[in-house]
Amino acid sequence: MQQNKRKQQSFQYGAMILLCSTMLVKIIGAIFKIPIARLWTDDGFGCFDSAYQLFTPIYTLAMAGLPIAISRIVATHTKNGRYNDVKGTFKVAKRLFMVTGLSGFIIMLLLSFPFVKYTDASGESIYSIFAIAPALFFCCIMSAYRGYYEGLRNMYPTAISDIIEALGKLILGYGFAYIIMKLTGRYELSAAGAMLGIVMGGVASAAFLSLRHKLKGDGITGEELAAAPAAESDKTLAKALIAIAIPVVLASLANSFSSLADTFFVKGQLTQMMGEHADTIRSMYSASIAERDLIASKAGEAALTNAQIPNFLFGVRGKAFTLYNLVPSITSILGVSALPVITSAWTKRDLKTVKQNVESTLKLTAIITMPIGFGFLSLGNEIMNLLYNTAASVEIGGTMLRIYGVTAIFAGLAIPMTSILQAIGKEKISLRNVAIGAAIKVVVNFILVGIPTINIRGAAVGTMACFLFIFTANLLSLIKYTGVKPNLWQNVLKPFISAFACGLSTVILNLNFMGRIGTVLEIAVAAVVYFVVLILLNTFEAEDVITLPKGDKILKLFTKLKIIR
Repeated sequence: MQQNKRKQQSFQYGAMILLCSTMLVKIIGAIFKIPIARLWTDDGFGCFDSAYQLFTPIYTLAMAGLPIAISRIVATHTKNGRYNDVKGTFKVAKRLFMVTGLSGFIIMLLLSFPFVKYTDASGESIYSIFAIAPALFFCCIMSAYRGYYEGLRNMYPTAISDIIEALGKLILGYGFAYIIMKLTGRYELSAAGAMLGIVMGGVASAAFLSLRHKLKGDGITGEELAAAPAAESDKTLAKALIAIAIPVVLASLANSFSSLADTFFVKGQLTQMMGEHADTIRSMYSASIAERDLIASKAGEAALTNAQIPNFLFGVRGKAFTLYNLVPSITSILGVSALPVITSAWTKRDLKTVKQNVESTLKLTAIITMPIGFGFLSLGNEIMNLLYNTAASVEIGGTMLRIYGVTAIFAGLAIPMTSILQAIGKEKISLRNVAIGAAIKVVVNFILVGIPTINIRGAAVGTMACFLFIFTANLLSLIKYTGVKPNLWQNVLKPFISAFACGLSTVILNLNFMGRIGTVLEIAVAAVVYFVVLILLNTFEAEDVITLPKGDKILKLFTKLKIIR
């Protein structure tokens, strides 16, 4: 075992590690998903996305709460010097994760046929579901290690394993999908091949974490273990993990349920609607369907049937949702990084440190989410055309992406606040907020998607309503239970004003006549406008950079350039 004293990372340091790795992972993911979407028709992407929608809530049920529970308990024991309990918690967590991972795998197989029967009249998504099911087991193994190291405030293992997983997905996932598509010409089998590559990426990531732990350990020294109190029993440690994990799991499940609702209820409604309103749907999207049928005919495939239209529409929705989901998936890592730091401070009732880290989390989250949200809102059609270049992507996906742009702002801010509530022991409050938000989504979906002239676009509005409530409820809960009243002007409104200017610049420029090159230029100019306005508003402060890697040098440079004044 490594005997050197470990170095615990600050929130900003850990967040920067995870942000850099996540951006790299997202770039790799885009390299994977954008060409793979071009490899299939939109209904092929619908098979791929449907499998994810079933996978996600079962994955959440199997493991979402335990990494947070591990991180929080490990952070608390570390702060109190109970290093034997730290070790014991990890040992118990690995056993629990193996059980939940195996259970999740079995549950997904059992649910696959009824799920497909209700949501996919063509039955083509079953292959992708079978292919991705084993990923549940390996993801659970990965998460035990990640939660443990995050609790020790060491984000490097999580960051490196994320990159390994993404590379495996890219190389093997796209490779399998491409080869199967060329050999069979069947997009549903090609989608299953892509899923198999994702599983193999998870295997590689889990193997790395296990090997790293054996070779480098966790940095807890023999002297610390000898001086620490004896560990509590495995039963006591397991109870502590489960007590925290259950409400966190339910909150995460309610969150992912809002996405599952799109697959289960939305696709179900669309399928029923095709009986009476098929002509209305076909008339609304005639250009998109005609282009899809033309592409399919060149590949020797049949024209789109009424039974396949829900999958087709859901595939387009999946493209827009994938772009939107970049925001909450990035900002969720800020919650991961903040949780052990805030837990440690809350354990000692160090309210000053709690306030500093809450505000740092809000500011960094706002700086990331605001420009992306306004970018989607102002350039929804252009971005979809830039990336996918199909009539359906622009006609259907562009509208949805603009709605998702508003959603991204609320969701991006709400998710780290959920982690903060969990860090201070208010996981039941976060569960309540998310559960009500999910219920709102289901109601809005049911009403709007059932209107033939709105159809699939109602799913995006439902997601927006869901996260608007969660954001509001989380913010009020955070103020109530921590006593922290964040400086909203400094940490939220300044990034909002800067992002508004960023979006406005794209409207003023209006380079649509230049096509896709014009879109790239508009994004570049908007980025410059955003950072200039951030600086003019004096948004950045010394505390934001001093604890970063090489923070003292960055602070001197920013001060010299008048970025920090």
